[in-house]
Amino acid sequence: MAAIPFAAQAETINIYGWQNHSWEFIDIDGGRSFDRTQSNAGNIGFAASMDTGLNGIKVNFQCEQFTFYNHFGGFGDWCNRNSKIGLAHPQAGEIMMATWLLPYNEGVAQWVDPFYDAGADSHTSIMGSVGASGTFYNAGFGFAGAAAQSFNRRQENIIQYWSPNWNGFVFRFAWTVGNRDETTLAGIGTEVDPVIRSSSLAYTNGPLWLAVTWQDHEDWAAAALTDAGSNAVMHSSDAESMRIAGRYIMDMGDGISVQVSAMWESVEYEFNNVTNVDAAMSAFGYANFLDSYALMDGENEIMGTAAVPAVPAVPAVRAKFAEADNMDDLVKMKKTLAEIHDIFSGNAASDGTNTITLSANYTYDDAGTPDDTSDDSVLDAADYALPALQKEVMDDPLTVPSEAKTSNEMVSIADYDEEYDTTLAADAEGYDATKATAAAMRNFLLAAQGEGNPADDATTGYKYKDAYDALVASATAMAKSDFDMDDANITTPEVPEVPAVPAVSKADRRASIAVNQNVKIERDAWMVSGKVKFGGPVDFRFSYMDADDLEVSCSHCSGDWNDTAAEAFNIGMFYTMPAGTELRLTYSEVDNDTNGTYDFGIGTLGTTAGQDIEMFAVGIVHWFD
Repeated sequence: MAAIPFAAQAETINIYGWQNHSWEFIDIDGGRSFDRTQSNAGNIGFAASMDTGLNGIKVNFQCEQFTFYNHFGGFGDWCNRNSKIGLAHPQAGEIMMATWLLPYNEGVAQWVDPFYDAGADSHTSIMGSVGASGTFYNAGFGFAGAAAQSFNRRQENIIQYWSPNWNGFVFRFAWTVGNRDETTLAGIGTEVDPVIRSSSLAYTNGPLWLAVTWQDHEDWAAAALTDAGSNAVMHSSDAESMRIAGRYIMDMGDGISVQVSAMWESVEYEFNNVTNVDAAMSAFGYANFLDSYALMDGENEIMGTAAVPAVPAVPAVRAKFAEADNMDDLVKMKKTLAEIHDIFSGNAASDGTNTITLSANYTYDDAGTPDDTSDDSVLDAADYALPALQKEVMDDPLTVPSEAKTSNEMVSIADYDEEYDTTLAADAEGYDATKATAAAMRNFLLAAQGEGNPADDATTGYKYKDAYDALVASATAMAKSDFDMDDANITTPEVPEVPAVPAVSKADRRASIAVNQNVKIERDAWMVSGKVKFGGPVDFRFSYMDADDLEVSCSHCSGDWNDTAAEAFNIGMFYTMPAGTELRLTYSEVDNDTNGTYDFGIGTLGTTAGQDIEMFAVGIVHWFD
């Protein structure tokens, strides 16, 4: 901000400073509206340079610190801004030990940002971060957390080299050393050696200026974000960013000029072997990642699973009738109307094979023993041909005793009563063999229920118990034959118990499936800015920035994280007094998409995802040295 004069062969001591204060009126979309005063990076510094007397080599010292008027805590240490001790030579450049702005940002900021890179209206609201991961890191803010992940940073414990001007080219390089070495990762126990490397290369030729900058953070996120308590555990990390920038000034004469600047940057973070993607993203600054980003399991979104009840063990089943739990079911499968039809329509025979003989006057005594005291006339096939029923029936069990199933209809006692009027007496008009057969089938169905003939009179006397017993015997024989059973065979093995499976929430399912992931987070952004001098004390300045959606990739990540983009712009009128003091009036705005978390760069407001912010400000800027 202020040049340090160097005098050959002599000691030079300089006291300098810069005060940039503003009264800001802020409105947060969905939040509060308020005003505040800001001491935008106000500072005072002391610099000294002395010739060592050795081949033109000088030793340079600088100690600079904040002079905030509205920050009563923090920044209490001396030399908390750009401060150094270094050796310099006009032809070799300067090497220093320092706390200093890194070349990645310092190499371009003063060239492309007409708002000084020092307040809420600076380019750092978009450029150099991915929103919630911190907008600006300054020595003294601490090492842990999302703020430590920004690429815009004033870094402590660095070695930095500045080249001299080589025909318009200027090169800077810095890297961190010291107290971050051998950092033990919480919950893992392994050690990492975090380091930051930053460089810039610029070219100046008259009105044209061009630059490219690059910065790498090796294991910086792993050391700063890994926390076993929050499951934000990663084994290593890397982050890098590159910028390409340019500026051109058109001198129109009479003090009128137009300055146009542009910058593009690519930012990439890599978290390796992460135990919980959601926890790592939350530690990175995106607490809304769990609610707004769909991790994918194959082609489908990861969802929770319902509880599955236990299935009890099933014992081995033996064919022995007395022991077989399923024998009744096997027999029931054979007690079909087709089998009934075969029994009733067979020829009368004394050996009883596949036939059943029924006496017209078959009765039972009081003990339930058949008592055939009447004639031995036999009802043959003509009497029981079942003309009203279909013989082609399905092999379904007689599971409901009052029903039997044919291929096309259910046949029940109620069906017989309605269809055949089984209440007709044998000598009534309309009574025929079909009616007699229907009445017999009705009584058979009753026998299947163990009820017999409700009338139970000795004259009619049809109880059909023998017929039902014959059906059971026939069905049992067929079951054993069809299922290849004998009295000893185990026909089905034991099935062990299947334990219950508890329900799993979507969050727990995400946590379990997104384990040991390598996560990459990428986004591009660009900026255009300008300054128009009108040939007098007044000039107009503007900047516009745009950040793409974040692209999050891992084995269960689906690509772009939609609605994480943002845009920001600043406009301002500046009036320069004769002694160099500036008065300014500015308007600034940051517009986030639904999941975007960008904030004002310096002087952040702590906005949440999706909030838009705007600010009117009046300010005063003054340099002295």
